[in-house]
Amino acid sequence: MDELLTLDPGGRLVVVGVGSDLRGDDAAGVAVARRLSDEESDRLRVIEGGTAPENYTSVVKAFEPDHVLLVDAVEFGGDPGDVKPVDPEALAQTSFSSHAYPLSMLTDYLERETGAPITLLGIQPASIDEGEDLSPAVESGIERVVEEIATALARSEPS
Repeated sequence: MDELLTLDPGGRLVVVGVGSDLRGDDAAGVAVARRLSDEESDRLRVIEGGTAPENYTSVVKAFEPDHVLLVDAVEFGGDPGDVKPVDPEALAQTSFSSHAYPLSMLTDYLERETGAPITLLGIQPASIDEGEDLSPAVESGIERVVEEIATALARSEPS
């Protein structure tokens, strides 16, 4: 996977996991947040946004991030478990979403309010059927995202 984010030395990152535990691989973003929750620090805030990530905007703003990373299951035509940055505006045109509001509204708002770059990182789902568990391919994509976030934070440690 290409480098998904670069932080300035000492940069502060908020990761917001988006999705629903009830719909198989749609829980990918939430799973990323859960796996990172023990890593929170003065440089990393992790939020399990679920299906209403807009409810956590005050938490994001209060942390004064240098970068905000939203992670969600996104159908972009890749192989299950593939990971890539996605344009939130393009998602506004899709028919499926487990979110109350389009993520493009959230990214626009957070960018305006925090002044930080906002990245939406999509993980290609295999299945978003109700009652399913995370697929092995998406589990692999989740692990790649968690590792990349840890690497980005380590690369940006102040000297």
